[in-house]
Amino acid sequence: MPLLWVSLAFIAGLLAGDDLQLRFPVWLTFSVLFLLLSIFEHKLHNRFQIWRKVRQWLPLSAGVMLLFFTLGGLRIWMTNNPVIKSDDLAWYNNKGAFVVTGWVSAAPDRRTKATYYQISTIEITDPASTDWVHAARKIHGVARVQMPADATWQYGDLLQFTAYPRTPSDHSDFSYRDYLAKSGILSVIYHPRSVTKVGNGYGTVLRKGLISFREQARQTLFEIYPQPEAGLLTGILLGVDNDLPPALSQDYRDTGVAHIIAISGFNMAVLAGLFLWAFTLLVGPYWAAFIAAILLGFYASMVDASESVTRAVIMAVMAMGGHLIGRRQAGLNALMFTAAVMCLLQPLLLKDASFQLSFAASFGLVVFAQPMQDWLKALLEKKVSEKTAAKWAKPFSEYFLFTLAAQLATLPFIAANFGRISISSLLANPLVLPVQPAVMISGGLTLLAGMLHPLAGKLTMLISWPFLKYTNVMVTLLAKIKGGVLTIHPAFTIWIFVVVIIFVILFFLREKLARFFQSSRFVWLVLLLVATGFSTWSIASHQPDGKLHLHLVRCDEESALYLIAPNGRTLAIDPRGSMDEFTSSLENELSPWSFHLDSVLITDRKLSEPMAELSGAISVRQVLLAPSSYRAEEDSRPLRIPDGITVEKLLPAENVEIEPGVWLTLAAEDLNGTALLLQYGSLRILVPNGVDYAVIKTSTPEALTGLTALLLGPEDISYIPPRVWRNLNSQMILWRDRGISPFEDSLGVDVSAEVRLVADGTDAWLMK
Repeated sequence: MPLLWVSLAFIAGLLAGDDLQLRFPVWLTFSVLFLLLSIFEHKLHNRFQIWRKVRQWLPLSAGVMLLFFTLGGLRIWMTNNPVIKSDDLAWYNNKGAFVVTGWVSAAPDRRTKATYYQISTIEITDPASTDWVHAARKIHGVARVQMPADATWQYGDLLQFTAYPRTPSDHSDFSYRDYLAKSGILSVIYHPRSVTKVGNGYGTVLRKGLISFREQARQTLFEIYPQPEAGLLTGILLGVDNDLPPALSQDYRDTGVAHIIAISGFNMAVLAGLFLWAFTLLVGPYWAAFIAAILLGFYASMVDASESVTRAVIMAVMAMGGHLIGRRQAGLNALMFTAAVMCLLQPLLLKDASFQLSFAASFGLVVFAQPMQDWLKALLEKKVSEKTAAKWAKPFSEYFLFTLAAQLATLPFIAANFGRISISSLLANPLVLPVQPAVMISGGLTLLAGMLHPLAGKLTMLISWPFLKYTNVMVTLLAKIKGGVLTIHPAFTIWIFVVVIIFVILFFLREKLARFFQSSRFVWLVLLLVATGFSTWSIASHQPDGKLHLHLVRCDEESALYLIAPNGRTLAIDPRGSMDEFTSSLENELSPWSFHLDSVLITDRKLSEPMAELSGAISVRQVLLAPSSYRAEEDSRPLRIPDGITVEKLLPAENVEIEPGVWLTLAAEDLNGTALLLQYGSLRILVPNGVDYAVIKTSTPEALTGLTALLLGPEDISYIPPRVWRNLNSQMILWRDRGISPFEDSLGVDVSAEVRLVADGTDAWLMK
């Protein structure tokens, strides 16, 4: 028990230290004070009665817990404030071009468009230096280097190249700097020039052999299996999670079973059980555990030993050790201690989504798994014999209840990191996980057979391929379930954390509460009613009202436009300005359970630049590109559409049906952009978007008649007098600029932070 609370105190100190940003002398002073308190606390205990009463409520000495808390704060301060000297590669970040010499210290990360190398540097030369004697300097430090996709350098190669070392980016939605720092990488290099191999033989022979074996294994799997089964098995066995087609990878994420295509605790548990069973028959349990631990270590090294793999190996080894000495493992103590040790070595793991999910899933299994199995067994014993109940409870618990326990624990972390929750995972995990041991065993045997002889691999593939095919087909089918994925607003994730924490606390106190209330059912019923009532109110209050809502929002010095169709579909048009203000407006209108944009229309390629920030704050499912955005050859500015978003290129004058009865027409286009006409029943709204009045009149003259509203900005009156637009006799004029509108009867963001036009297909009205 003391190990649990010491580990918790240290992890709490890491979290607090990262948030409080106290200086080093403060943490050091507190550490010394609490060290003295822990030494002399027994004197306070003997002298002061109030201290004795406080101590009765604490699981451990207050001085010891506070000491480890401050040590956690001290450790995270040291990580966040590294001492960088002139012999560190990071010293030269953002200071120009240098000739860098370093060796490939990890397996290449090959992607479709690029190959990423981890380069451990040994020397750097300033080509601009006039002092040739001291121009070259011995250095150390690791860089992540992006090279062409066809680069052929291997582990151990010594390379020399000219490059611009840079500090990794650090944005509010994702810190690439922290992501790399947890691996000891403080520099990134993009597209180095004049790359030359100047030596080899660096690194260890064992590491090189494992990486070579992994690459050979990957090639063998692709020779034996067709895609996408080959890509699935390389992920399950080798930890290469980028060989699946993007659409299928998205299906795995949407159904909540993406963890099976990366080496995780589940894979390690299967391997540990297999090794123990096989070697126990040959050499006995003690030697079997020793050999199994060594093999798990080799396997982890071969698949690059990510944080989840390292944690899984440590937990598996500790579990085997506990089994050998005849004691049931104190799982929660072991889990917390493992997490504390890993965070001691690398504090930034606490920010890593993979570590958070791995830890949360293990926590759910440790805390909930056995009580849930015992509950099910007791329930079945009322209907069948004790032996039959035990026989039925074990498989049902392992493949459904245990999965449910892990999903409950990971729920808030998934919502916080990815902004989405997979409802279909409740079906996917019980249907997919039971066949995964068969996939790993038969796939591993097929791999070994194929490496001995291709024909042997093809023959054994007949056994493993059906399991792989079943997995892919089942995931694809479940991904098609409508509403299987809920997108969650970031601000709403705090309530998910609160509910889960309350649930965990009640679970720990269930026996005391049962005695107090005479029954535990009352407590769980109240929690269920509160959670259900809140969720029902939240969903009901954000249901579509059958009307079209057009929102013009002030976003700092600019404005953004979006609409919510009668049945709830959402479309943003050329989002610009502050994305924080834009998504804040969306937060008020969209359900926290379905916080996403169905489509974003871009009519100018420079307006694609905010897409990265927007997609980081809200899920964007589709981007529609008007011809004026993708045909601007004279504009060298690239289209910046984040990966994972469906892109559709529209044609000139195309009519886009947003929902039945709601149409958006590309009315006209010129070098300034694309004019848009929105129609819903008798509602007609024209958005010129800077397109010349004469061009609109020539291309689509009917777009200028019977208008309900005109949405204008400064670009629309730079060459066209306001009276020309006024003569169209539109019922309303909306002004989309912070500057004063030249139209006396207009309404817009010059006088209001947000303007909303509401229409029911017959009438339309404005709301501020």
